[in-house]
Amino acid sequence: MDSEQLQELVQGIAEVKDILSRMSGQTNFPALLRTSEVKRILKISDSSLAGLRQNGSIPFTKVGGTIYFLQKDILDLVIQHYSGKYEK
Repeated sequence: MDSEQLQELVQGIAEVKDILSRMSGQTNFPALLRTSEVKRILKISDSSLAGLRQNGSIPFTKVGGTIYFLQKDILDLVIQHYSGKYEK
């Protein structure tokens, strides 16, 4: 390997490192939540969450026996039912 090839390799590594540092924390996938996480966030039981799924209040998908919810959909549900009242 001559010095020109070595310089190109070092430059390429630096470019990849720069791209990865800019992308850290970013993803092309929406945030997915499992059933246990949604129950904990909303402080509801299995049957309550099942009811919300069955009546269409919370969209979901099932992959390989695991149910997933979009974090955005859970937030939308909370905002949709927000009463505007806050108790201290």
